[in-house]
Amino acid sequence: MSQTDVTILQSLLTAKDDFVSGNDLAQQLGISRVGVWARLEKLRESGFVVEAVRHRGYRLMEEPRRLNEPLLLAYLASAESQVPVFFHETLDSTNSEAERRLANGQTAPFVVVSGSQTRGRGRLGRRWYSPDEGNLYISFAFRPETNHARMQAITIWLGLTVCHYLREVHQLPVQIKWPNDLIINNRKVAGMLTEARIDADRTRDLVFGLGLNVSGKLSEWPLEVAEIATTLSEHAPSVLSINNLAADLIKRCTDAYQSFIESRHLPQMLELWQQYDAFDQRVIRAEYRGKMIEGVAGGIDERGALKVNLDNEQQITVNSGEVTIGTSAWAQQRAAEPANGLDPK
Repeated sequence: MSQTDVTILQSLLTAKDDFVSGNDLAQQLGISRVGVWARLEKLRESGFVVEAVRHRGYRLMEEPRRLNEPLLLAYLASAESQVPVFFHETLDSTNSEAERRLANGQTAPFVVVSGSQTRGRGRLGRRWYSPDEGNLYISFAFRPETNHARMQAITIWLGLTVCHYLREVHQLPVQIKWPNDLIINNRKVAGMLTEARIDADRTRDLVFGLGLNVSGKLSEWPLEVAEIATTLSEHAPSVLSINNLAADLIKRCTDAYQSFIESRHLPQMLELWQQYDAFDQRVIRAEYRGKMIEGVAGGIDERGALKVNLDNEQQITVNSGEVTIGTSAWAQQRAAEPANGLDPK
C-alpha cells in the first residue's frame, strides 16, 4: 500500500466535484507531474474512474465497489480517525486476527478489516457466511481493564451506534434485534459477536466483531442464507460507498466505546433502544432459567438485558440466549394493549 495513493485520494475526496491540479499534487507529494500521472494510472487499474482535463487537473468520478485499503485510509484521514487499522484482502476471521494481535501485545484500540473471511463465525459457534465481494467484515479490539459486569451492555450499545448511523446518515430502515442482530424488514443485514478475555472478574481484552451485508449479490448466496438475509443496497436510496461506510463506522464505534467506558452512554442507549427495537411490545419466546417462556418484550435495562412481561403480571430479565417471535393467545392480547397496561403491578 502506497502512502502516496492515500494522499492523492484524500485530495480528490476533499475536492468533491472540483478538479485538483496536477501541479498541486506534485508539489504536495514532492514528485513530478509524470509521477502523479503514473500513480493515477495505477489507481485506475484498481477500479477508480478519474477524469483528467487539460489545464484543470483531475477529478474522482467513481470509486471501487469493494474494499480498497488506500481509499479506506483516505476516508479515515478525512474523518480525523486516529485508531490504527489493519487491512486484509482475506482472513480466516477478523475476530480471530484481532485476538492474535492482542495476544502478541498490540496496543489497543485497533481495528481489523477484511474483504472476506474463510472461517467467519457468529454466536454459539455458528458459521457466518462471508463472501468476498460487497460486504464488510470488521473487528474492534480494546483493553477495558475494568469490572466484567460493566461491559455487559457493550454489544447492545455498539449495535445501536451502527443502527443509528445507518438510519440517520443513509436513511435505511434498520432495527436492532436483541441480542446481536440488525435487520431490515425482518431480514438479517448484520450480525455482531463480542468476545472477551476475563481474568477473575475483570475484562482484560475485548473484541467486537461486525459482519455487515452492504452490496453482496443475494442471488449468488446459499439459498438458506438468502432466504433470511438482505443487504443495505437493496434498501438504500442512493449508491453506498463501502469504504466511506467502513471509515464512518470505525470513527463512530471507537468514539462510542470511549463514551461507554466513561459511563456517558446510558441515557442515549435507552432512548435509541426505544426507537429501534425490533421486538418492541411484540410477543416473544425466550429461554429463561432452563425453560422456554413466552411474554411481551418490554425493552432493556441498563445492563442490556431484555425485559419480558409475563402473564402473572411479573417482569423478568433475560441476559442471554435465543429469542424468537411467540404465539400464545395471552401474550398476543397483552401486546395489543396500550403500553402503560404492561407495567407490573
